[in-house]
Amino acid sequence: MRGGITPRQVEIIRAVVSEYILTGEPVGSKALVEKFDLKCSSATVRKEMSLLEQLGFLRSPHTSAGRVPTDLAIRLYAEELIQLYHITLTEKAKLEEFYAKAQLQMDKLLSATAQMLAATSKAVGVVLAPTSINSIIRRLELVSIADSFVLAVLVAESGNVYEKKIKLDRMITQERLYKVSRFLTENLRGYELHEIQNRGLEFLAEEENPLGEDMEVALQVAQALVYNPPHEQVYVEGETEFFRQIMQNLKDEQLAERFIEKIRNREFLIELLQEMKKREGIHLQLGIEIDGEKLEGVSIMSKAYSLGGKPMGAMGVIGPSRMAYDKLIPTLDYSSQLLSDILNQNFVPPEQGSGLPIKPEQKE
Repeated sequence: MRGGITPRQVEIIRAVVSEYILTGEPVGSKALVEKFDLKCSSATVRKEMSLLEQLGFLRSPHTSAGRVPTDLAIRLYAEELIQLYHITLTEKAKLEEFYAKAQLQMDKLLSATAQMLAATSKAVGVVLAPTSINSIIRRLELVSIADSFVLAVLVAESGNVYEKKIKLDRMITQERLYKVSRFLTENLRGYELHEIQNRGLEFLAEEENPLGEDMEVALQVAQALVYNPPHEQVYVEGETEFFRQIMQNLKDEQLAERFIEKIRNREFLIELLQEMKKREGIHLQLGIEIDGEKLEGVSIMSKAYSLGGKPMGAMGVIGPSRMAYDKLIPTLDYSSQLLSDILNQNFVPPEQGSGLPIKPEQKE
């Protein structure tokens, strides 16, 4: 017996979920006996389904004699697949071909992964980019945008690009900003932001000052980037079609609208994926808390990917609970593995953690 239910009840749950994912309709005992090898009569299945309803695994819509699985049943079904899944050679070949053709630029690679997950799931594909705090600085560029505001563009060794709007204490010309950009690049290149946080910025003031009074601008920009790093990025694809399905399938229109607003909130998605990035293996969450109310019928499946041996981001699918888990679980797992391999082959510099205060190589 597993979790208070018998092996026969597990088989019935598996059959009900499989049929419900396929048809989207309530499932009756007669259909289960005819389609699945349950080795028992329709009457026995009907009795077991009644017990499973009492246990919270099934529920009966008012308009049908059949039953549909609850989130509890779908979780049991999906977690069993996570343990037992296998990916076919054909599926492997398709994913390997996809990544072989993908452009080796971090933003394009992550965006293409989100598109692939959306196309595979017919739902929303999401990919969380590596956090800027662990990014190794390759280059800093400063662009004057209005009055005393500048746009700081941090280009990481991974190829990822982070942007941050910074208000300076005074106005400065673009020509002088070029000099500040060169100074910061020469002195911060090769370090991770968190390394600089731990060491502090005093070493910049100790360098030979080629900027004169603009050294104050360099320190202000460095402080803004190091102690209030740019926000993480999340790539999202497939929203339009999924939102259309949500509006059609949820009876509570106001709840559907609140859910759509939640998914469109990038900060919410980033927070969600940051939490999932910490978990090992494939993580499944059924139902989303929206304003204290749990939205059933929606699931999120995700897995972290790594860079330099550390979890750097997460990829996943947000869709209806009746997703094709048997197809998506191996796709998500192998895609995470392939993406990690590509990132480690192409975006990890030869030496990491050079450590302050050793000075990076200067430009000629």
